[in-house]
Amino acid sequence: RGLRGAFCHLLPQPPTIGAAAAMPSSEAPRATKLFIGGLTRDTSTKLLREHFSRYGRVLDCVAMVQPNGRPRGFGYVTLDSPSAAERCLAEPQLIDGRHIEMKRAVPGPTTAAAVYGSGRGGRGGQ
Repeated sequence: RGLRGAFCHLLPQPPTIGAAAAMPSSEAPRATKLFIGGLTRDTSTKLLREHFSRYGRVLDCVAMVQPNGRPRGFGYVTLDSPSAAERCLAEPQLIDGRHIEMKRAVPGPTTAAAVYGSGRGGRGGQ
């Protein structure tokens, strides 16, 4: 056994966790974020939330606007599970009389330059 086996009982043991927390991450429910495109200028965050709540619990929802308040024509909805998102993606969605585009949201770059800028003052490197 050697010394390693002889002293294993002295090592700190991991804390005991409940059955729900012990579930492998592949089985645990995961929130799923969807990109929603082609929105009318009248589509609000409230309307998006109401529409998508019939598919599952909406954890987060936003209809994007410009700093001056003008709608940008797209938004994001985060549903509580991948199955809820699949139900949405499986059928055409009509919001405010318009068929909208939906797809899974793709995380943006997480580099320091993307988050904080390149450090060049936003002048294109000048």
